[in-house]
Amino acid sequence: MKIRFKLSVVELTMALGFFIAISISLFFLNSMLRIKNMEYQAERVVSSLARFSIQTEGLLTSAKKLSDLKNDWNESILQFEVELDLLKESKAVKILGKKRLNELAAVEGWWKQASEWQIQPVLKHLDSMISRGLEEELGSVGIMQAYYSKGTDNKDLTGSIFSLINYRDNVEENTEEFTVRLNNFSLGLRSQAEAYIHNSLQIVLIIVILTIILSMLVINITGRRISGRIGIVESAVQILTKGDFSKNLEIKSGDEFEELSNHYNTFKGELWKKLDSILEFMLQIGESISEGVDINSALHHILDSFIKNTTADAGAVYMIDEDQQFIDLIGFNSFFPCPFTVPAEFLKTKESLTEYLNKHPIAIGDTIIGQSIKTGEGVYLKEIEHNEMLTQNNLRGSLQYIHSIAVIPLIISKRVLGAVVLVKTSEDMAFTDMEFTNMKTFGDYAALTIDNMYNFTEAVQRRQMQRELMIASDIQRNLLPRKIPEIKDYSIGVYTESARAMSGDYYDIYRLNNNKIALVICDVVGKGVPASLLMVMIRTVIRFISSPKRDAEDILNVLNKGLTRRIGTEQYATLSVTVINEESDLISFSNAGHSPLLHFNQKEGDFVQIDTNGLPVGVEVNETYNKKEIKVNKDDIFVLYTDGLPETKGGDGSLYTLDRLKKLIGDNNDKSADEIVNIVEGDIRLFKGSQDLDDDQTLIVVKRV
Repeated sequence: MKIRFKLSVVELTMALGFFIAISISLFFLNSMLRIKNMEYQAERVVSSLARFSIQTEGLLTSAKKLSDLKNDWNESILQFEVELDLLKESKAVKILGKKRLNELAAVEGWWKQASEWQIQPVLKHLDSMISRGLEEELGSVGIMQAYYSKGTDNKDLTGSIFSLINYRDNVEENTEEFTVRLNNFSLGLRSQAEAYIHNSLQIVLIIVILTIILSMLVINITGRRISGRIGIVESAVQILTKGDFSKNLEIKSGDEFEELSNHYNTFKGELWKKLDSILEFMLQIGESISEGVDINSALHHILDSFIKNTTADAGAVYMIDEDQQFIDLIGFNSFFPCPFTVPAEFLKTKESLTEYLNKHPIAIGDTIIGQSIKTGEGVYLKEIEHNEMLTQNNLRGSLQYIHSIAVIPLIISKRVLGAVVLVKTSEDMAFTDMEFTNMKTFGDYAALTIDNMYNFTEAVQRRQMQRELMIASDIQRNLLPRKIPEIKDYSIGVYTESARAMSGDYYDIYRLNNNKIALVICDVVGKGVPASLLMVMIRTVIRFISSPKRDAEDILNVLNKGLTRRIGTEQYATLSVTVINEESDLISFSNAGHSPLLHFNQKEGDFVQIDTNGLPVGVEVNETYNKKEIKVNKDDIFVLYTDGLPETKGGDGSLYTLDRLKKLIGDNNDKSADEIVNIVEGDIRLFKGSQDLDDDQTLIVVKRV
């Protein structure tokens, strides 16, 4: 029988036991709840009877009309009967036994008798008095008060009142006796309910305790059997780790332990063969890294091979960073106790210790690991008790306890790449000299493998980078409009220049409908393929959402909501959208953190900067963009540009500046847009001379003709 099946049977048995226990407990708890409800209902019956008694007592003195007295008294009777019926219908009566049933039946019978002999005659007498017109004569001051105030001349009234007094006295006398009976029943019910609840709680507690005991017994028996077999396996493994291959593992259980013993014996035989040669370790590393050239993955495979081919309890692999100042943890196997001093607040749990290990690189030369990497000498401590650098690892039973440690530098051509650190955390279990010799051989082969992978990876990355640059450059060229649409009564000129192979600038000019043209100018943060992909996304979204019904600020609002949280937090873009209406000669402008729109007013002969508030797109999803509208007059000029243009550096380090750009355009305002753009381009080339551009440049000039 498989262990999983055995455990399933145990779990099913326990679950069934708990289900039965819970079912019985719920039954008793439900019964207790019913009894408490019945006890509460009995109290309501007593309270209802008390209200009836009060109504009976005030029948002759209450300042009410005769019909109202009758109705109130009758209502208290009906209310009492309702409460008595609810008590009689309670399901808890059967739980309490036949005695309570008989008592309740007696109470109900007495009430029926009293109602028939005493109460109904009173109601009939009151009806008779009302029908004889005595209600108007008595008024609403009370029967006895009206009697005393009117005197005794009316014999019909006097006789009726005295008859009513006799009826009432009989009802009160019987009610007192019935109240005693009902109180006795209620007290008896309460006493029996408390006893039943007490006994039920004891039964429930006993059932729960028995269920827990039986469950623990089943778990203990199963656990002892499994732990006993685990102990046999553990003992066999310990013998094997000491180098004794003479004993086999024998377990006849008919489950996975028997299979494990067979596998163990097979493994032991295979291990004996593998220990004959270091070559097998080399083959294992070669096979593990043949799947790919990811260095970090290969380092993890190398570490796993170290662990598998030694008696190490845990291990870690460190590599020197690019600045050659620190060594970074690449990975670790099992729980790796830090072989150096760790602040006390990180020594509480394995998780906190591992967190410190991951987040704190080691300076070259610090700790036993940093010293080994600095000197290139391996470290082998069979026992660390007398090492001053590992005093924090000496305490037995602590999270940082280490009994034996080995640090194997990874060296190629006298250059240290990193190190593999192996530790034994089992008390009184140490690495052997032979193991350390094998470890150093393993380290030499691993270093050679890593160096070859570095060289191969660098070559692949160079080729990949060149390919990505070509792709990104093609993407950018395809983003720009191949032909600028013609605009009635307007001319447009464009100039763009990249500082490097990849540009962060982007512009687009396209028609929304027969009367509207949209101009977009954008500066994407970053370079290379990521920036190109973001440009593609921006262009695609803008072209998709653009419509004659959406103005400049609408396009920015929709674009920002579409981009934010779908791109990285370090990616965003400044841009502005300008919409030209050919019919109305209105220009709508909305800005998202980009350079303002320059408007050269022909009548005034000067520039006006037009801007709207707004963060770059992709930063804040709830950002709202606004627009400004400008009426265009004949020969007015509008200029859109990226910040790389006014920030162009000259040969002396000075900047081109926005003022120089505005003056140059203003001096040539009588020329067409294309001519102005050509003049600006020539002036910038003259200004920068042989200097390389530091940033991309884009200029769009629009002129109303």
